[in-house]
Amino acid sequence: MSEIVYGNLLYPQDDTPDETVLGCIRGARDVGVTTFDTADIYGMFRSENLLGRALAGEPREELVLCTKVGMPTAGGPNGRGLSRKHILESVDGSLRRLRVDHIDVYTAHRYDPETPIEEVMWTFAELVRSGKVLYMGMSEWPVESITEASRLAQELHVPLVCHMPRYSMLWRVPESEVFKTCDDLGIGQITYFTLEQGVLTGKYLPGVDWPAGSRGTDLKGGRGPLMRHWLDADDALTRIQRLAPLAEDSGLSLAQLAVAWVLQHPSVAGAVIGASRPEQLHHNAEASGRPLEADLMSRIDQILGGDLIVHSA
Repeated sequence: MSEIVYGNLLYPQDDTPDETVLGCIRGARDVGVTTFDTADIYGMFRSENLLGRALAGEPREELVLCTKVGMPTAGGPNGRGLSRKHILESVDGSLRRLRVDHIDVYTAHRYDPETPIEEVMWTFAELVRSGKVLYMGMSEWPVESITEASRLAQELHVPLVCHMPRYSMLWRVPESEVFKTCDDLGIGQITYFTLEQGVLTGKYLPGVDWPAGSRGTDLKGGRGPLMRHWLDADDALTRIQRLAPLAEDSGLSLAQLAVAWVLQHPSVAGAVIGASRPEQLHHNAEASGRPLEADLMSRIDQILGGDLIVHSA
């Protein structure tokens, strides 16, 4: 997989024009991205459809296509979760929309406490044996459930290869338990919210109106409570601006520094990056393969401080 993973996240009411989304996906290919992440719930199937359109005709062996199952995509108890019924009905829809005959990494979007984990893993094993899915992933699962899933995966011969946590230089919750557990089990990390929905790009300034058209002003889903946590705190935005000289000294932008910081962690195999314009992706993808010195990592921690960095949810 590529270190830079293009995340085609569309919110349910997102009205970004199709051609803009298609242009960003194709722009990712232009800079060498081979790994693409989506989910059936993103844009309520629209993300998968557009990803399938954009990548149609690309050599299949060059692509790693990742999608997810589990979030509500229909009414009633059978339109959500990780029951055998919902997974088997969902996978065929994802394959059809992505225009492929197999999904490289099929991810259980969240842990489902209402479905026995044995049922989940048995169903994924069936998908792997059928050839519809090559590998299994999880996103934001509790540590004890990751451990149990890994045990069952070995018994059922299911290649459980990745976990997808939120992770950034501001949000370090997975470091305390998830990374170590997954390292011991041979499970890699594909992280999301690498830029904290744009906060770590430095475009939001303390005491200044948020830029028009930015995610911070998007009332259709992009401006969530996670983002407001940072945008409502001038102290946080001030300290993020203090990172800019460090980035510049390293020949990086703030956004590139944030991406490179995440990729620096040995547990991280790839970082999910989104874009509203192809040039954003071109710029941020340059962070791949840029190691950061230990002194720089220490100075970042000193600026952000323990009171700003989130270590536990």
